[in-house]
Amino acid sequence: MPLRHTPALIAALVILLMAALAACQQATLPDSVPGIVDPANLGWPREVEGLNGVVSIPAKPERIITASVGHDEVALALVPGDRLVAVGGATKDGTFSNVAPLVEDKPVITSDPETIIAQSPDVIVTSPFFPPDAIEALTRVGIPVVQTALEHDPEARIDSILFMGYIFGEEERALEFAEEVRQRYDSLVAVTAAQEPKPRVLALTQYSDQIWVAGGNSSEGGVITAAGGINAAEEAGVEGNQTTSLEGVIAMDPEVIIIPQPAAFGADEFRQSLLANEALAETPAVKNGAVHVVESKHFTTLSHWNTRGAEDLARLLWPDAFPEPADAGFSLAE
Repeated sequence: MPLRHTPALIAALVILLMAALAACQQATLPDSVPGIVDPANLGWPREVEGLNGVVSIPAKPERIITASVGHDEVALALVPGDRLVAVGGATKDGTFSNVAPLVEDKPVITSDPETIIAQSPDVIVTSPFFPPDAIEALTRVGIPVVQTALEHDPEARIDSILFMGYIFGEEERALEFAEEVRQRYDSLVAVTAAQEPKPRVLALTQYSDQIWVAGGNSSEGGVITAAGGINAAEEAGVEGNQTTSLEGVIAMDPEVIIIPQPAAFGADEFRQSLLANEALAETPAVKNGAVHVVESKHFTTLSHWNTRGAEDLARLLWPDAFPEPADAGFSLAE
């Protein structure tokens, strides 16, 4: 008896075929991305491991809150803007945020759980500084919270993009964007690594009459290295962001000083005070006028925007090697 190809049977076969094709086309994530418990699981629910432990995400999040500037910048590269339902006040402030124009109409949340719960999020991704009691309160009402650090290291940055893409169910976009960021960084370093002699660069800021310097394991230090400079503070044994003194600046003997501080917080005045200080007159950077105010949000925000900071600094250090301006920004999710 011949098999009857009824409309229902044909429809079922088409659905099975489409499902098989979709499975074949699913993005393949690396096995080594920290935080992804089972990279082979591209369905729901899925588990991830944040700084606050293993968290189960029951379904693809459509309402996302990422509760820090750096996380917001990464999220908007991975998901359409309407899925990011609220942001912190700093993300809406162009002084600190590279995505402020994209979130002008978003509601503002704080670390107070009530302001977050009011937005009915499906998931929250946040920094190590988010209060533990707030995480507990949000978890108690059934909202998955994933606490994760953002790093300045190039490979760790790629891992963060892939991890957040997995949390959001946007593996393909995360792989695509990670490759964009990687290629942009690698293209820069391919040029800066060949430049000689490498200048000794010091990143200084001044707040509340205290001078701060960025040493090893800092976002500014990573930018300096990528741009082809030597971080004079790291060379002097400084780790992270530490206070220093004029004597410390003299001892570090920088050839270039950069000031990754907002103009609204006195960057230009600080620059003038360094140039006018007689004690610094013989420091090479001051003697040669190589003291520059740079865009702070490209240097201090922990996200892929640090690559833009490195591109800007490379053009300052090596103008002949980079005759064209840096790309304005990065691609966004459609």
